[in-house]
Order: sequence, then C-alpha cells, then structure tokens
Amino acid sequence: MEKGNKDDILNMIGEIEKKNSEIENYLSSLSILTREETLKEIMNKIIEKNSILQEIEKSKGEHLHIGAKEQVNKLQDLVENFILKIQDKPTKKIIYLREFLENFPSISNNDKDVIIKSLKDEKNKDKLKEKMMSLVEIFLQIK
Repeated sequence: MEKGNKDDILNMIGEIEKKNSEIENYLSSLSILTREETLKEIMNKIIEKNSILQEIEKSKGEHLHIGAKEQVNKLQDLVENFILKIQDKPTKKIIYLREFLENFPSISNNDKDVIIKSLKDEKNKDKLKEKMMSLVEIFLQIK
C-alpha cells in the first residue's frame, strides 16, 4: 500500500470516529420517555386524531387526560410564577413561599414552617422549582 492511501484511510477512520462521537453525544442528550409516558402519548394522539372518538368524548364532556394535563400545566405555571417572583425579589422569598403553600390547605401550619425552612436556603432555581413541583405532586396527588 502506498503511504498516501494509508494516510487517507487513517483520516477517514478519524472522521468516522469523530462523527460516531457526535452521534453518541446527541443521542445521550435526548430525553427518553418512560413506557407509561409513551402509552399516554399514544392514547392522546389516538383520541385527538380519531373523529369518532372525538365526537364520543365531546358528548361526555372533557376527557380525563385533557383535564389532568391542563391541571398539571396550571400548577407548573403557578410554580414558575412563584419562582419568577422569588428571582425578582429574593428578599421576600419567605413571603412568596408562604403564599405558595397557602395553595395547599391540607398542610398544617407547623408543616408549612418546616417546608419553608427547607426551601428558604435553596439558591439553585432549578432545584427549588423541582422541590416545589414535588410538593404539588405530593399534596395534590397528581402525576
């Protein structure tokens, strides 16, 4: 084999390895739905695309999955609004956390105080949002 051919082959192998690495990075960054999430998505698409099922659902009123999705979206918006308030005025963080917890009548005042103590020192916006969404899921029994 000629030296030029070897260099060309080595260059092609290097490019292939680089592309493989890029593909692996891209694939690892994709979010993968759980089996349950995939089944829910399939069910939603079937209902949304099937005119007969839509007519049946309209006659029954709002379908449960649509109502649950809207509820989750509203609660996520609620959490996001409180996060934005806290970011705008971090000195009033405890006040905003109390206001947020007022949305959960099932939580006692003592428990609210404990929750506020655990949330007040959280500096990371994403972690705070995650903890607040966790509270929403726990106390409002949504998934």
